Amino acid sequence: MPERSWARFAPLTGAVFVVLAAISFAIAGEPPDFDAPPGEVVEFYRDHEGASIFASVLLGLASVLLIFFAASLRRVLRRSEDGTGVLSAAAFGGGIVAAGGFGTAAAIHFALTEFANSDGITPGAVQALNALDVNFFFPFGIGIAALVLATGLAALRTRVIPVWLAWVAVVIFVVTFTPIGFVGFLASGLWILVVSVLLWRAEEGAASPSAGAAA
Repeated sequence: MPERSWARFAPLTGAVFVVLAAISFAIAGEPPDFDAPPGEVVEFYRDHEGASIFASVLLGLASVLLIFFAASLRRVLRRSEDGTGVLSAAAFGGGIVAAGGFGTAAAIHFALTEFANSDGITPGAVQALNALDVNFFFPFGIGIAALVLATGLAALRTRVIPVWLAWVAVVIFVVTFTPIGFVGFLASGLWILVVSVLLWRAEEGAASPSAGAAA
């Protein structure tokens, strides 16, 4: 695929990332609480082995797409920055941290499912891994928050996305670090979905005059 064609569709990787991550979480279902009895944890993952493994693989794929979205976002932000590139680099760094967090979460969930279906692992070890799996959200939560905030701050200066959406990004960042942080995390997914589509439409609009001139 020509480089220009890839650049036009690259922002959509953000939308696909959100969709795949949402499907992954939905398939995985509601896991046992961190303090659930060992036998209950083992039974849950034995009953949901196929779904849990598929959810892990899907989340791993979503994290790859997040890396591409972060790279695409950095490219868009750098075109409109004043040359320092600080905010575009921060957004890209946040995306990389988040992708690593999602990938690690997928690996933990995959290992938990495998161990629960192995006779060589004690139920207590499975219980401990489940507690880690249930509470493993800081790496990808912090990364997503940094990506959203950096993009929002850049947009307030450059108008690369609508100003109201930039202010929403700031609010999402603040909410993420409150007791209702899960709401902020969910909102960040919707925010990335909207921004992904807007950036794609902007790339399409920029490509259309070029195509007309070439014709």
